[in-house]
Amino acid sequence: MKKSFLSILGGLVLGLILSFLLFDYQSSWSTHLNRAGVDQIVNEMDFDFVFNSSLLVIGISILIFLVWSFVEKKKDEKFLKDYEGGRK
Repeated sequence: MKKSFLSILGGLVLGLILSFLLFDYQSSWSTHLNRAGVDQIVNEMDFDFVFNSSLLVIGISILIFLVWSFVEKKKDEKFLKDYEGGRK
């Protein structure tokens, strides 16, 4: 539980930072001036950025979880090897 929560949290933080740095973020506000004599503000969302960022966050979260699991497994194997070696 702790490992999955921290993996998701770490993926969210690292993924959002990397997505703002690496991807071309377009602001969600777009203005159209003097359209039919009226100033208009149109709200738009950059769906490509949101989709790519969510994929990056999910990928980084999975990567953190897998690396963490691998390190724990190696640590357990080393402990078991040392324990078995000490018993003989």
